[in-house]
Amino acid sequence: MVRRRSIVVRLLVVAVIGVLAFTGCSGDGPKQQKSVRHPRATVQPVQQVHGTAGDASIGDPYFPESGNGGYDVAHYDLRIRYDPTSPKVRATTTIDSVARVNLRSFNLDFAGLTIDALTVDGRRASFTRRGSELAIHPSRSIAAGHHFLTRVRYHGVPRTVTDPSESAPSKAGQLGWTRNPNGSVFVASEPIGARTWFPSNDHPADKATFDITVDVPGGIAVASNGALEPTETRNGRRAWHWSMKQPMATYLATVVIAPMKQESTASPAGVTIRNFFPSAAYDEDVPFFAKTGSMIDYFATLFGPYPFDQYGAVVVQPELGYALETQTLSLFGSDMLGTDIDAETTVAHELAHQWFGDSVGIRAWSDIWLNEGWATYAQFLWQAHADPKFNLNRFMVNLRASQEPDLTAPNDPGADGLFTDAIYLRGALTLHALRITVGDTAFFDLAQQWTAKYRYGTATTADFVALTGADTDPNRADEILGALVRTGSARGGD
Repeated sequence: MVRRRSIVVRLLVVAVIGVLAFTGCSGDGPKQQKSVRHPRATVQPVQQVHGTAGDASIGDPYFPESGNGGYDVAHYDLRIRYDPTSPKVRATTTIDSVARVNLRSFNLDFAGLTIDALTVDGRRASFTRRGSELAIHPSRSIAAGHHFLTRVRYHGVPRTVTDPSESAPSKAGQLGWTRNPNGSVFVASEPIGARTWFPSNDHPADKATFDITVDVPGGIAVASNGALEPTETRNGRRAWHWSMKQPMATYLATVVIAPMKQESTASPAGVTIRNFFPSAAYDEDVPFFAKTGSMIDYFATLFGPYPFDQYGAVVVQPELGYALETQTLSLFGSDMLGTDIDAETTVAHELAHQWFGDSVGIRAWSDIWLNEGWATYAQFLWQAHADPKFNLNRFMVNLRASQEPDLTAPNDPGADGLFTDAIYLRGALTLHALRITVGDTAFFDLAQQWTAKYRYGTATTADFVALTGADTDPNRADEILGALVRTGSARGGD
């Protein structure tokens, strides 16, 4: 995620830091890996066992009501029917999970909507609700290791939830399924908005593959994650079926429902790009994303192969105050495209998240700097690549000097500090300090090891430290940069 005005550094700052080019961003990526497909399991016969209640929390202290224990989700199948003339939806979500322990009950995160029917492995299950906790009691216990299917049929008017972070990027601080006055819809869920539109294990530690099908009247487009599968048009309606074949965190799932035009291109190396823009603003929006293909191929030389089968952007007309790295289809508010330099760095930031935050996810919200620090540093790397006059090293030195009073340690910022400059800017400064310390070759080798080792999975700050082989606390790493500047090192400040 990138916030308007807080990450993008102005041309005035670029002029101050000088015109010398920074040396040596290099590194060849590993050979292209095949994407991982998670096959859907078939339901197996269940033997009667004595079970326990799955935890109603995954154990993240930042959001103790988020996520659930006792099982892992393998796949979500969402089927939604929506008409822009009404705020109501009718939907069915089928969840393929595997029990980690013998379960007599388990929880999902689900807020607001009315449940019409709920089954586990085809048998009706009882349930109770309290707030966003949906406690499910199957007719028989589920054995550890068993794949089980939970199907929830529901309807109603989805309501957004308030972002609990005081540093929330959104102007309104609202998350989840958002309906605009004209009936169009967009979904932005970081960190806890997924529960507003489908039942889930709503925490980034439990990633799963997705199929998302949205049935809408003809003339309305639906953009979502992954690849658009063959769809059916019947009785003046179209069911748009999107399939996300690589694991995805729930907060990265999105749908945008609106009159839109699609632009289809590819990167020079052949990565498929599909962008969706509001019909009324199509011609104005297209140029802002013209360099996306070049960015994909450049980042692949630094971070390893692009991790998914396609990429793109979707622009919504409301002014959101942010852009969000929804997996394979980054979401942009119209106000994020105000000037060429702002738009270009924002596009680079959200693209970089496909490696850092989407493919390699975080296991706990306290490690969000691994997402935002890398994405912020990547946008600066793109600036240095695209503009020979941009001196990245001097830029980072001046950035640190200007921001130092406001920067706290990026690791473990607290739930109120998920989207502060300490996460974005000091995270990027930490990475730059590491680069100066170990050298370009070792640094970009490390970046590619990181994206390869934890591809489609999750990781922690401790995992990153272990991969570097460093014995020092990464929260103090930017002090290395400060020391280099104070001692007058040529690499640190010239």
